[in-house]
Amino acid sequence: MTANASRVSVVVPCRNEARHITSLLEAIRLQSYVVGEVVVVDSSSDNTADVVAAYCREHPSLATSVVPVVKASIPAAVNAGVVRATGEVIVRLDGHCIPDADYITRAVAALEESAEVGVVGGVWHVAPGANTRVAEAIARAGSHPAGAGDAAYRIAQATTARQDVDTVPFGCYRKTLWTELGGLNEDLLSNEDYEFNYRVRESGRRVVLDPGIRSTYFARATFGALARQYFRYGWWKVVMLRQHPTSLRWRQAVPAAFVAVLIALGVLAVFSQVAIVVLAGLLAFYAAVLALAAADAGRKAGKWRLLPLLIVAFATIHLCWGFGAVVNLGTAGRWPFKRGHASTY
Repeated sequence: MTANASRVSVVVPCRNEARHITSLLEAIRLQSYVVGEVVVVDSSSDNTADVVAAYCREHPSLATSVVPVVKASIPAAVNAGVVRATGEVIVRLDGHCIPDADYITRAVAALEESAEVGVVGGVWHVAPGANTRVAEAIARAGSHPAGAGDAAYRIAQATTARQDVDTVPFGCYRKTLWTELGGLNEDLLSNEDYEFNYRVRESGRRVVLDPGIRSTYFARATFGALARQYFRYGWWKVVMLRQHPTSLRWRQAVPAAFVAVLIALGVLAVFSQVAIVVLAGLLAFYAAVLALAAADAGRKAGKWRLLPLLIVAFATIHLCWGFGAVVNLGTAGRWPFKRGHASTY
């Protein structure tokens, strides 16, 4: 399959993306690789569909269709879009991202280099979700190793060579691979990309990250939204690990273990002076780690005024992810989410 012979379908699951969807469609239209179609799978309660329709009237050369769905989860929306797509190659994007102009050209080229390559993806530039200091701190924390762990797509630099990785966001893959693997797992309301890429690797294919493939991703704008996002990530990661226990990585285990230890020491502190001392020491150590990470992120950004907000952002990422995992384990996955229900995009 050559770049000239392949026809690319871009699949966009979205919910309430009226603010960002025009920027995404414009970025797709201006790609150096002319895509065959864009399939927007929309479960919005706002006017996203109207915004898409207005853009299509203004730019009819971009073949765009809207697939309306009702409260579909992200994996269900992606699957619905891929079913509708006619292209040989699928590029999954989100309504709140903006791919660089050569995103699809580079992704298709990397995909076609070898039959062993199953999925190709690139690096995120994490941008603030609003024009506020809180939003900026959240974006900085989400792209720092203290907030992203070893997730290469968040921390890789443009000078880094292509590498095999566990997962990539906004993947490019052949539709035949999606069919062979049965699509995305609709039992997961989060971590669906990671789980799909895990099955890709288990099938003997490679998941490749090319730092030359870049997109802008808009992070959550408030600490409340960040907390809900990472609680959901942690909760659904446990669901995935029950299905694929060997997929566990250190960056996923540490927050859950840390929160579990804090809870245990908090209970023991009611009865034991030793537990109080240990808990106080652990919290002091953690505060120091947060301060060092925030200082490093603030130094790199050249914005020391973000220091206290960065500390809060890092703590929110760690503790909410870990608490979500612990809640799932403690309730045997019975609370607060249910399979088959839509999640926040």
